[in-house]
Amino acid sequence: MTTEEKIAALEEMFEAEPGMVKPETRLEALPWDSMAMLSLIALVNERCGKRLKGADLRAFVTVQDILNAME
Repeated sequence: MTTEEKIAALEEMFEAEPGMVKPETRLEALPWDSMAMLSLIALVNERCGKRLKGADLRAFVTVQDILNAME
């Protein structure tokens, strides 16, 4: 999965307009709530085959943190 594909998946998950989600975007600027966290866990598991833990989610500050976890 390319970075562009990951960002597109995150834009879809956050229901954001194309181009609004960038690596430097702070999660506090997005609808980063418990539903988004559950959606992210499912997305990363399904598309990247990785499992995220609660501690991982709480440590995320920017979209880049999510992208790093998706590698």
